[in-house]
Amino acid sequence: MDAGAARRTRVERAVAAAARIADPRDPLGEEARRRLPSTSGLSPEGVELALGRHLEVAPSRGELDALLAAAGRARRCHVVLAANVCTAPLRAIAVAAATAPEVLVRPSRRDPVVAELLVRALQADEAFTRAGGAIALVADLALEDDGDGDAPRAELHVYGSDQTVATLRARAGRGVRVRGHGAGLGLAVVGPATGLAGAARDIADDVVPFDQRGCLSPRFVLVEGPAERAEALARALHEALGEAGARVPRGPLDDAARAEIAMYRATLEAVGWFREGEGHGVGLDTAPRSLLLPPAARVVHVAASGAAAAPTLLAPIRGAITAIGAGGGGELARAASAVAPRARVSALGWMQRPPLDGPVDLRTL
Repeated sequence: MDAGAARRTRVERAVAAAARIADPRDPLGEEARRRLPSTSGLSPEGVELALGRHLEVAPSRGELDALLAAAGRARRCHVVLAANVCTAPLRAIAVAAATAPEVLVRPSRRDPVVAELLVRALQADEAFTRAGGAIALVADLALEDDGDGDAPRAELHVYGSDQTVATLRARAGRGVRVRGHGAGLGLAVVGPATGLAGAARDIADDVVPFDQRGCLSPRFVLVEGPAERAEALARALHEALGEAGARVPRGPLDDAARAEIAMYRATLEAVGWFREGEGHGVGLDTAPRSLLLPPAARVVHVAASGAAAAPTLLAPIRGAITAIGAGGGGELARAASAVAPRARVSALGWMQRPPLDGPVDLRTL
């Protein structure tokens, strides 16, 4: 098997392992559904939504071609995972398997479930092994031995906070290429040519998965047009999130999250209004001078804006914008994309279902 075919086979076997986790009848899928509610912080319904709809188990050939083309080349790939999105280990491991035949995975201590199941499945997969694949879980990284002058023998893929990325980058030797994927968030933009009720339902579909904790999750919604249109969207979103929450309840909140929501509510009520439901919240600012970041707990900040105001409003968060969901055309969506040109752009309702074409975070490519 030549090197190119081996790389593709390793990625395909990672996807096949994930398909077992997505299947509730497979022993791996059964174990994932039993363990994830206590480790991921999601409700059982939230776990089922994540595994059944948002695990990328049917990539097209073109998507895999793009993933392979974007991946680096190394003998070994170290992967450090975070806990925000329970399905994220699939994409991280697929990219690592395209990068190198040997993959060492340090899972999140808080939520190691999907990483553990994928590694277990691949270790028992003869096709993965025949393609040169070797994969293992590790408790810590040994990066010092990977340096070899200026030629990288290893890559380190870090998913987590900006501080984690910086700390591990400093530890890496000269021969280790570091690809860091730090903190990020999503932005939804509602243009003038879309119905507000439909847009609200689509945005709710993007907020509910993973309880809004992922880097693709929309935290802000900018509405093009007058203040009355932003208020109508906020009210429709409050209703849509309530309906979605009845189907897929939010996971339990800890004291810190409740305190963040209380602080956001108190601050926002001075400039707009806040509506809280059983498992969500919507804040509205019809004349924003700046954007107030809501907590990642199915809490969304809605603001009226125009294209001219967007660069100033988005400047403080431009480096954190990982994804933009847009609907209804208009100049505001184009202005937002110009502010964050490396953000993934999708239709509203599709922000949490990007193609398996490489890392979701395109900011460092």
